[in-house]
Amino acid sequence: MLDAEIASLAASTRALLATEPADPDPEAAGRLLSRLAATVERIGDAFVRPGTSAARAADLCEQLVEVHELQSDLREHTLGLRFQTLTRIHDTLAELRRIESPAGLLDAAPAALCACGGFNRALLSRIRGSTWVPRKFHVVEDGDSAVNRAVQEFLDGREIPLSATLLEAELVRRRAPALVEDAPDDARTYHPLMEVSGAAGYVAAPIVTSGPVIGLWHADTHGTGRRLTTFDRDNLQTFAEGFGLIYERAVLVERLETQHRHIAEAFASTDKVLTELRDTQIHLARQAVESRAVASPALMLAGPESRIQSVLTPREREVLGLMAGGATNNQIADQLVISEGTVKSHVKHILRKLRASNRAEAVSRYLRLARHQHRQA
Repeated sequence: MLDAEIASLAASTRALLATEPADPDPEAAGRLLSRLAATVERIGDAFVRPGTSAARAADLCEQLVEVHELQSDLREHTLGLRFQTLTRIHDTLAELRRIESPAGLLDAAPAALCACGGFNRALLSRIRGSTWVPRKFHVVEDGDSAVNRAVQEFLDGREIPLSATLLEAELVRRRAPALVEDAPDDARTYHPLMEVSGAAGYVAAPIVTSGPVIGLWHADTHGTGRRLTTFDRDNLQTFAEGFGLIYERAVLVERLETQHRHIAEAFASTDKVLTELRDTQIHLARQAVESRAVASPALMLAGPESRIQSVLTPREREVLGLMAGGATNNQIADQLVISEGTVKSHVKHILRKLRASNRAEAVSRYLRLARHQHRQA
């Protein structure tokens, strides 16, 4: 009887270890380990049983060694499952990191989670204020089934308040994942969604960045009926942590690119304005040179006094002469019997016509012309 049980356990163990690809559920190995542990106890009882012959004792020792080897292989397999899944998750996150836009990342992530985590359905949601907003629902198989179509219709455009008693509110508050083993009867679940989805259980994890929780992950195995374990919860948390970092990076890169584009546009606009101003100044300078070139023959033939006479009116020449003598606007007004406002107007015209920036410069040009006239005389 014991020999047959050990043979059966050995066959089951070898079949489990030979499965390709490996079943991500460690529970099967765990059940075999429990049976092997019970077998070890039975071997021990048989070994110390009175009347056990030396030959039987030798057989029991060989069976004990075989069972211990099976246990060692199963424990190694269980540990290997964890590392294999972690490797798949890290490889998947590396692929997601290549997606440049945040929107593209959100669209691709649910399918990626199912592929690397061994889930059949995944839901990515946003946290907006005190509401939970489903964004992307992915189904690996049988996506057109009545149940999954109903789930998609139920989620479209829905905003779920995060009441204090809801599990998702606890996820946001504690920033920790959760395993729900009995979703229909768990008081913390959102029952309208549970009724539509037919989920027996699910795992959930918050998406955490350097700031607040920005979203939630939900995943289950509705298509296969595989029972979810803490192994699945921990895998989802690992994926959610990596995804949060990748998404935050994508958002920052997009913002930097937008700012860079705005700055480039601003510089281009500034450069255009400066170019237009430069071209305008060159055009005006050329016009001024051409105007002087046209007027210069007559002006060059005329004497200094003639130049001033050709530019200024008689009254402006009178005002300029008094300015050269140091008279103020008030004194000039008294001398010419005009108002001070009229004097200011004449001064303004004189400065413009002589291309002078102030009174001193206008007087200086007038005196230079006068000295030149005196030397020629």
